[in-house]
Amino acid sequence: MPTNALLVIDIQNDYFPTGAFPLHNAEKACQAALPLIMQAKSAGWLVVGIQHLNSRDAAFFAADTPGAELHPKIAAVLGDAPIITKHQADSFFATGLAPLLEHHGVQNVYLLGMMTQHCITHTALSKQLPGQPFIYANACAAPSQFLHDLAIRGLSAHCRVA
Repeated sequence: MPTNALLVIDIQNDYFPTGAFPLHNAEKACQAALPLIMQAKSAGWLVVGIQHLNSRDAAFFAADTPGAELHPKIAAVLGDAPIITKHQADSFFATGLAPLLEHHGVQNVYLLGMMTQHCITHTALSKQLPGQPFIYANACAAPSQFLHDLAIRGLSAHCRVA
């Protein structure tokens, strides 16, 4: 059973240049995420895709829209990895993520993805997260470099960051 899990958080089309809410360095973060996902899968880690969905009338991530879909490069690399749907910033809140990690005996959680200052932060600080998380900062993106750096600095007091 894997003791490590990689959570791939919200790398969805709306965060890219043609999407409804483009983030600073979204492409760069996506490109950095791809080899990390492949390495985790090769090492036998549990890899979990996280997908944020909103109501159909939302400004972005509206259910059943192309913008809410996982970025095609990420979807391809995730393959048959489990996908957890969430409706809040914390990937654990009202989802099946905690039971999934427990079922697989996960003790160490690694995070990457979108909205460093929001979804990454809320997930990293979740009370349901086992152990102290590790964040791949170069595979994360935010609306601005300033917000990304601010979030990473704040998280570094509670998380391992690379």
